[in-house]
Amino acid sequence: MKKILAKALLASLSASFLIGCTDANIENLSSTDDASIVITTDVNTDSNNSSSKDASDNSSDASSIDTSDDLVDDESTALISSSEGYIAACDLFEELFNDPSIEVDDSKLQTLKNGVSDIDNSKFIGTWNRTYVAMGVDGYVEIEEVSKSTCLVNGSFDHYGNCGDIDNITGYYLSENTMFAVDEEFDAVYFFKISGESMEIAQRGFGCMGGGVSANGTYVTTEPEYINEHDIEFAFTEDELTAINKLLSDNGLDYEEYFETPILYGIFETSIGEAIFGDGTTMSGRWFTSVAPHGVTRNLTLFISDDGNIYLESGWNASDEAEFYTTDENASSMPGAVETEG
Repeated sequence: MKKILAKALLASLSASFLIGCTDANIENLSSTDDASIVITTDVNTDSNNSSSKDASDNSSDASSIDTSDDLVDDESTALISSSEGYIAACDLFEELFNDPSIEVDDSKLQTLKNGVSDIDNSKFIGTWNRTYVAMGVDGYVEIEEVSKSTCLVNGSFDHYGNCGDIDNITGYYLSENTMFAVDEEFDAVYFFKISGESMEIAQRGFGCMGGGVSANGTYVTTEPEYINEHDIEFAFTEDELTAINKLLSDNGLDYEEYFETPILYGIFETSIGEAIFGDGTTMSGRWFTSVAPHGVTRNLTLFISDDGNIYLESGWNASDEAEFYTTDENASSMPGAVETEG
């Protein structure tokens, strides 16, 4: 650029020099035979002023161009730096999202924040429900718009009666499909990634969560699907459900508390096997057990014999006392399961 300006300035000065020559001087130039030519000029105020002005203008133009070049260089450097920061943040986000063993320290948080962007955040805004989990592990997240680069995150989560919360923490957008939120009070970071109609959340750090509780999982803005919501209808016949309901109501007990809730909000298992009674007799049938890991709901042990009798035991983790109910008039206690070999 400096070379181009120098050539332009030289050309301008040459033109000014020739303009100052008189006709006689030019005539002498064309007719002289001397090998040594002397050119005389009529120097006047106007030509001097013109030459000075042109030189000054060219000098000013050169200075202006140099300044513009500096500004462009500064803007380019800032743009490159911003781009590099964004790429580094996105790469780190993927690493942290996919690998829970990586510790999220202050340095990594700063790298993430260097990539925060103003985006169309409409994809994230709304209420998201955790889906494809058991009903005892439900949860939801609410995301509210604050600005083009940040949002407000709240949430509530369960794990078979234990609970946890995200309470008014700030979320930062990296792209239209990725964001992260920092819970500084409870030392946790949450990563959010939208894919199609669902959103994945990956939690790093304990956060404000009870035992076994986390925000991890898949979320949707529609009604969630629970993997165990049909367990009761799959495990029991209509006649069996009617008989269980009658057994409980005859004893003044709530069907939902003693039967439905333990199954839907506990860890429910079924098996085919035998039961052994106090007198040593055995009977074949089907076993049903549901355990409340944290003792918030009732535990359930149920045996339905092949002849249709029902044996039901209900109790709490914190108590050694269990309630026993049966349709078998000859039974006074819950039979035990016969262990099978192998």
